[in-house]
Amino acid sequence: MAETKDIIDALSDGDNLGAEKAFKDTIQSKVADALETKRKEVANTFVKSSVTQDEGDGEEVWFFL
Repeated sequence: MAETKDIIDALSDGDNLGAEKAFKDTIQSKVADALETKRKEVANTFVKSSVTQDEGDGEEVWFFL
């Protein structure tokens, strides 16, 4: 994973293509981390709470909140 230092080093050396690659790698990693965190948050909401309701006909209906 490239870091901000890699971007700055490449730019200071005049390596624009290297800076572009380091930038893309850094952004890709940050987006992937954010998506993984959000995926875990959403997954936890599915299993944290549920409500059952008896509809009077003997069947229970589950609602996941």
